[in-house]
Formats: sequence, structure tokens, C-alpha cells
Amino acid sequence: MNILDVLMLFKNVYHALLSVIVALPLVFTMGADDKAGTEVVINENATNPYIVEYKNPDISAHRSGAGVAPQNTLMAFETMLANNEEYGVDTFEFDVQLTADGELIVLHDLTYDSTTNAVEVYGHDSVYASDLTLAEAKQLNMGENFQLNGEYPYRGLRGDDIPDNLRVPTCEEVIDLIEANAEGREFRYIIEIKSTGTQGFEAADKLYELVYEKGIEDRAIWASSKLAVSYYMENKYPEMPRSAGVIEVLQFYIYARMDWDLNDVNPTYVALQIPYGDSAAGGIINLGTKQCINYAHKYNIAAQYWTINDAEAVEYLTNNGADCIMSDYPDMVNDIVNGK
Repeated sequence: MNILDVLMLFKNVYHALLSVIVALPLVFTMGADDKAGTEVVINENATNPYIVEYKNPDISAHRSGAGVAPQNTLMAFETMLANNEEYGVDTFEFDVQLTADGELIVLHDLTYDSTTNAVEVYGHDSVYASDLTLAEAKQLNMGENFQLNGEYPYRGLRGDDIPDNLRVPTCEEVIDLIEANAEGREFRYIIEIKSTGTQGFEAADKLYELVYEKGIEDRAIWASSKLAVSYYMENKYPEMPRSAGVIEVLQFYIYARMDWDLNDVNPTYVALQIPYGDSAAGGIINLGTKQCINYAHKYNIAAQYWTINDAEAVEYLTNNGADCIMSDYPDMVNDIVNGK
């Protein structure tokens, strides 16, 4: 980033923080539901393909269905694809970051500690994705700490006993698997860059190239919670659909609650990928109201929610007009959305 980019970044942050100060009274009503009589407003003129039919939200396998199979593994993706009538997945959500040798892998946490046997292998905690080469990472058991019905079905697998679909996958391997097993379906992708700093910039470059190489650029939204990475993505690749960054979500919420004109800040994101319920600061803030979703749709912005593992929350968001529901249990969402 050059000095001009840095100045523009600080300008955007300044405007967002100024909005926060002006709207401080909202702090006392952030968790409130809609006022009685609030109706869902359908934007008949929406051109955003991620704004979907009312009460028919896209179903997204969060981390490829982390409650059903070891998260972000080829095993999890295979499970979703082979049983899609049960899971009803429209969109795959996963996270990417760079290895020490610059390979783009699928991994949520910045370290391997919570999902693998890395601490055992390396004798210390905080084994970062950026510390290991792809070859080194491929030696780990990505199902080590996956729990199902109180048991750990893949714990203890080592060496050649670790199946290939429980080793860390590259982003290319995941996309190839999904596309090869699509069977005529056009799955969508939500891909979040977890790498930070210059590695985040490099990850964005590699992801951009890969998305276009695989021909999924019109079905993929990318994201980053890292302010500098999000700004880099927006400015270097403006043609690539992205979700709002953290500061932009905060600004959106204030504008929605105050009913200000969002065009004043010229939003360039196509979707909000936002929490609801306990994921949203323990329920302190309610981003799933009809007011918020109506306001997003008014400005041609899709409202997509994570991580929704509660049936009542699925019903609430579906009735309020959500466009996508990301869950560790997509089969539960499918049962509710499609009345199974």
C-alpha cells in the first residue's frame, strides 16, 4: 500500500467512527427487534444475484459443514456433495491463507492447534499456518479434534493411516472437487482470506487468479475481516464481488438505524456477511431485523448470516428475508427452509 492508499484508508475509518459518535444513542436499543407492524419489503428491481427469493435463502455449509465432518477438509466437502438432497447446500463457505512456501490452503484458524495434532508433532502450541510448508502441513491429521456424538472418530490417526481427505487441502483442490461433482449445479462460494498484512495481500492476488482460472468469478464473493486486506482487495480488484468489512458493517448498521442515505458513503460491497444471535456480541446487537434486511435490499445489498446453528434463528431470519444462512448443520437449515 502506498501513502495515498493509507490516507484513504484512514479517511474511511474516520467517517465510520464519526458516524458512531453521532449515533451513540443507538447503543441502548442495539438488541431490539422490529417495531410492531414492520413488514418485509421486496426490492422488485434488485439486480444483485445474491439477493434471492423471499423465504428461500441460500443454504451455506459453514466451514464446509463443521458440525457434520471435520471442518474445511475434503471429507467435509465430499459429504456435502454426495448427500446434497439431505444438506441442500447452495453455497460453500470456507477460509484461506498462505503456507510458508506461498500455497493457498483452506484453514480457518491462524494456527493448526485447535483442529490438528500439530502441538504433538512440533512440541509447542501456536503452530501457525504461515510457519509450515504445504508438504509439512499435509502430514497433519485435520480430523484430530473433530467431535461427533461425544466421540473423536479420527483421533490418533498418524502417517499413512491419515486418509488424503483428512489432510489440509489447497484452495484449488477444494474448488476442483466441488466443480467436478456439481452435476449441473452452479454452487456459489464465500471465501474469506484469513492471512494478515502482506501475506493477506499475496493471498488476495492468488485467490483472484485462481477464481478466474476456474471460471467461478461470477459465483464467488470474497471477504476479509482484516481492514488493510479488505481495502487492498477493493482497490486492486474492484470487479470482484466482496462482502463488507468490519468498519463498513458498523457504518451500515448506523445508517440503517438512522435511516440515512447509504449512497452518501458509496458502498462498493455486494453483501453483508454478518452474525446473528450469540455470534453477534452475545446477542447484544440484532443485525437480523426486517429493518436491517429491508434497508440492505433497498441499496441492492444481500444480507447473509453466520453462524446459525439454532432452528429458531433460522426461522426468524428466513421470515425476515435473509438471503443466505451459513450453518455448521446445513441439514437442519434445509429441513426448516424447505419444510422437510
